[in-house]
Amino acid sequence: MASDALPVYYGNVLSEGDQGPDVGLVQQWLNGARARYPELPRLNVDGKFGPDTAAAVKVYQKLMGLQADGEVGADTWDSLYATYSALYGSGEIWPGVSLRQGETGAAVKSAQARLRLLVPSLTVDGRYGLHTRNAVFAFQVIHDLAPDGVLGQKTWELLYA
Repeated sequence: MASDALPVYYGNVLSEGDQGPDVGLVQQWLNGARARYPELPRLNVDGKFGPDTAAAVKVYQKLMGLQADGEVGADTWDSLYATYSALYGSGEIWPGVSLRQGETGAAVKSAQARLRLLVPSLTVDGRYGLHTRNAVFAFQVIHDLAPDGVLGQKTWELLYA
């Protein structure tokens, strides 16, 4: 399945036990898809891929005719984005959880690409390391936000404005 998903699938299959902003994004997309598929359960967006998230992914996959394994690989990722964007418009959304040093994934890589406009030397690799933290810190200082190096909702919204 080809998709214009934003952010682009990072390549790591998400499954029960995983956590982070990419899981939060999947939870956001699933909650948004409830407008079209009310049989989907409402999820707590906490970035933790627990049994409730796995069950919701399976329901979604069955509805879409995808392999219902409860894991989010490229096909499920792209389908979730397509469903969400058909309802709410395309573009990147706040993943519902803050991005911090040590995180990895599609949301981190996307944020790095945006931050690279400010810090051209920043590597866009999907790993929230010290250089990404420092770029977020600089962005926060420039935009009069409390500089903590954490990409929270206010920082995200300004970064994607």
